[in-house]
Amino acid sequence: MPSGNAPTVRQRRIGSALRKARDHHNLTVATVARRFGRSQGWMSMVENGLQVISPDELGDLLDFYGIEDGPLRESLLHLATHTRGKWERAWEGRISAAALDLASLEEDAALIRTFQPSIVPGLLQIPDYTTKLIAVGPAKNSPYVRALADFRLSRQQVLSKSEPPRYVPIIAEAVLHNQVGGDRAIMRAQIRRLAEAARLDNVELRVLPRAASEYLVLITQYHLLSLRPPGRLTVSVSEQLTRSVFVEDENEVAAHEKTFDLLLSATLTRSASLQLIDGVASQS
Repeated sequence: MPSGNAPTVRQRRIGSALRKARDHHNLTVATVARRFGRSQGWMSMVENGLQVISPDELGDLLDFYGIEDGPLRESLLHLATHTRGKWERAWEGRISAAALDLASLEEDAALIRTFQPSIVPGLLQIPDYTTKLIAVGPAKNSPYVRALADFRLSRQQVLSKSEPPRYVPIIAEAVLHNQVGGDRAIMRAQIRRLAEAARLDNVELRVLPRAASEYLVLITQYHLLSLRPPGRLTVSVSEQLTRSVFVEDENEVAAHEKTFDLLLSATLTRSASLQLIDGVASQS
């Protein structure tokens, strides 16, 4: 689905933080709007993530609420400075707002953690693998199928940029054996790609072994993206059949991080994971 004017995760996080600060001071929207010299409607839209706020205006509001220098203020001002770059703008109108939001967060992340129980993570997929997945998914009849595939593959540039994020994908061992598209050649090439990626300095690919399959009950596929700077603001993204759900509540995100750490504790070590992938690659 093409992107529209849906609020971005950045706008929602800024809005929720401002609403929390206002509530902390027991102030109404009308009171803040009057003292800040803005309309009540504008203030409500900012708090609901429906209105872009400039860094200068945000800084003034943070001063008004007494939010001093520190991780929270830095994170919020950093979110407000983001504007869509040339790469993102090139996809507007062809890719959903949620997909653009995810890619935007990946571009701005210091750390990306992801768990995939059944397929290779999107950032590590080869073109044939991606195309086969999209061909059977809910978007298979969309006129934007080619754009969806190209967009997913173009996101992979984030791992090879000059200052790439640290990437920690967890995959279930079954992912290495699941056949995609009924073509063994596709999986051979895909496994080789995983082996190459696992050797990158910024990639820590971990495999959840079959012997620990009980951990698969913990959660469905999801991503944790910790933004820079200062890298303390994290968003969790769960992928469902027809939409992506952005989890921004700090307590929920903390619970997702705890679950990821639990999954990570059950995986093979980095070297053992690579050894397993190399073994599968040699047999395919």
